[in-house]
Amino acid sequence: MKEIIVLAKIKFDLRDPDEAYFARHEIESILGAKVKPVKTIPALFKDYLFNKLSDEIIQIITRHLYLGEIQGYLASVECIDASKLIFQPAFFKEIYLIIETPMEEKEIEQNLSLTNKELYQIFEVPLENGKRIFVIRLFPLQTLFEYITDVKKLPQVAITPKNKKNWNEYFSEKEDGIEKGLNDMLNHIKSNHYRAPHFGLGKRHIGDFIDWASTDLRKPFLHYLHKYKGKGDPRISRALINILRVNKGETILDPFVGSGAFIADAPTMGLNAIGVEILEIGKLISEVKCSLDYDIKSLRREIINLFSNISYSGQDLFAFNLEDEIREIKSKLKKHTEENRFYTNIIPHLPKIIYLKKKIEQIDDKKIRNFLLLLLSQKIVEFSEKKRSNNFIESFMSYIEDRYLTLYATLKLADKLNVNITEGKVKIIKADSTRMDFIDDDSIDGILTSPPYFDALDYIGNNKISIIILGFDDDLKFGSTKDYYSRFEKYNLELPDSSINLINLLRKSRRSMKAQIVENYLCMMKLSFRECYRVLKPRRYYAMVVSKYHSWIINGEEQRIETSKVLADLGISEGFKLAGIIQHGLSKADKGKINVEDILVFQK
Repeated sequence: MKEIIVLAKIKFDLRDPDEAYFARHEIESILGAKVKPVKTIPALFKDYLFNKLSDEIIQIITRHLYLGEIQGYLASVECIDASKLIFQPAFFKEIYLIIETPMEEKEIEQNLSLTNKELYQIFEVPLENGKRIFVIRLFPLQTLFEYITDVKKLPQVAITPKNKKNWNEYFSEKEDGIEKGLNDMLNHIKSNHYRAPHFGLGKRHIGDFIDWASTDLRKPFLHYLHKYKGKGDPRISRALINILRVNKGETILDPFVGSGAFIADAPTMGLNAIGVEILEIGKLISEVKCSLDYDIKSLRREIINLFSNISYSGQDLFAFNLEDEIREIKSKLKKHTEENRFYTNIIPHLPKIIYLKKKIEQIDDKKIRNFLLLLLSQKIVEFSEKKRSNNFIESFMSYIEDRYLTLYATLKLADKLNVNITEGKVKIIKADSTRMDFIDDDSIDGILTSPPYFDALDYIGNNKISIIILGFDDDLKFGSTKDYYSRFEKYNLELPDSSINLINLLRKSRRSMKAQIVENYLCMMKLSFRECYRVLKPRRYYAMVVSKYHSWIINGEEQRIETSKVLADLGISEGFKLAGIIQHGLSKADKGKINVEDILVFQK
């Protein structure tokens, strides 16, 4: 094959225009080739080979186009591993390979490494010269798993079964609805391209959901399992992995893993991952979120057992003799919250929370126990942030059902597609990213992270109630990020000029305490860069998401500093080369002090 035309169609439900441009970096990294933006995909059909395609193929390609400035990207390559275009992309709804050749279909499949017919379609257009045009329609795996959110909205899944006799029948009916929805989804994607979706109320067909850009962000796998400050967007995270140009079977590292968002997709892409996190709450979230390798039957059995043995009122609460524990936790909450609104909001629900915690702790399987404890933690966060009068136990049970059905649908879809989404293994280590002696020199194939943003975010704050109830006392010793940075005051490190200038600027404005916090932070980041340089293999990449600017009050006025340059200089000072900078607007609901992010791409 002399030429393969690649048309990558970006998703029509992108929330931020910058994501369409970020998609270019992703597809170029996967292809290893430059691409051209396509502003209007229908305009392509004036040119050869596009003008030879059938009406059916044109209808498929032109459906659900992004309404922003760019609708896709076009490239011409000589060879390609099509499986990478299926298993890796985050921002693309479909990818088309268009080839003019005298080859047979089987030869095409062999040359493109296409083996799983569930993940592609081939269309053939005969030409007068005896050759044929083959159009291969690839279905990126991430997109298919995002549709699980829509399958769960179908009436047979969303509506509570009538006349249920027990929890086993209840879940069986929901699971049957999911299986039917998944079958309908796969059939619809491949063959119902002439069907118009129903936009109003009463949606019943899967096409009414997946063919319409819902205002809800689609949530694949176990993303959004638990609230956490500074959590990464799943699409950005997956695209970052692709920008690292890592291959199946290799190992990536996140030295500030937080809630695990940046490496959660690694196993689905056949990659291994190591996450380093200093907080126990972050470690728990990461371990649960980054592993889809569950015995779903055992999880179902434990959930049904839990549901069958708890009462909405918690009336058997005192059978556990919990009075002393409730009193002790209440006292600890009072001490560490100073009776703030989080404390006031959670106290009415505390007996039921402790009751549920005790019930969950009786489960022998640690993986399942941690899964349910994390769901409990999320409900604690919700009820502490806002005063709620609804029954905590009912709300918790509803959340368990939702997350179980998401996991059930995910594993069932993987089974139907005959793909392994747990091939890669993830290890989360409670440690400090400035001392990673548990990782060998030159052993990591790629690094990606979003480090703390100076003093912009409090990673303990909204999880403090949950941290206390779950017994993560070490996290309380962590204090604020400012307290953590203070341990680096003892290091006498040579900082780059941009770091020194920032510190001096704060000192001259009589902000000596803030200057010391910033200096401690920069020392911590320099040591972390040093460790990352040591463990990364030569010529490999380190992608770091940072705030482009940071604001401080200087001489009585708010001043915006380009802090991404300060961090870039720190990386360079430890031996890295700055290979590129990608800018994008923040797509998170709570921006805080951060409005625009830079992705710094370093190379060793």
